[in-house]
Amino acid sequence: MLAGLRLAPGPYAPLVFAVLTGVAVNVPFAVLVRLGQDYLPGRPGTAAGMTLGLGVSVGGLATPLFGLAADTHGTPLVFTLLCLVPLAALALGLLLPTERRS
Repeated sequence: MLAGLRLAPGPYAPLVFAVLTGVAVNVPFAVLVRLGQDYLPGRPGTAAGMTLGLGVSVGGLATPLFGLAADTHGTPLVFTLLCLVPLAALALGLLLPTERRS
């Protein structure tokens, strides 16, 4: 969806991909909180704070860097960089342990 947002021509086609990207970003919140609770059993508040709060905070910290890139090289580069973010998330997700520790 991010690649579609980057590559769609014209003023209206990117709007479809923007909506789809927004939905895709917001739908998995419950799953993320549940995953955090699995990693921090007995601490549901901490799990919610870590999964949602940390994710939003990191996004907020990265925003000025994307703004600097947009000011320097234009918005197409920013959308290209945003297409790489899910790949980084996938790589980090593969590092998560799959078995529970007792």
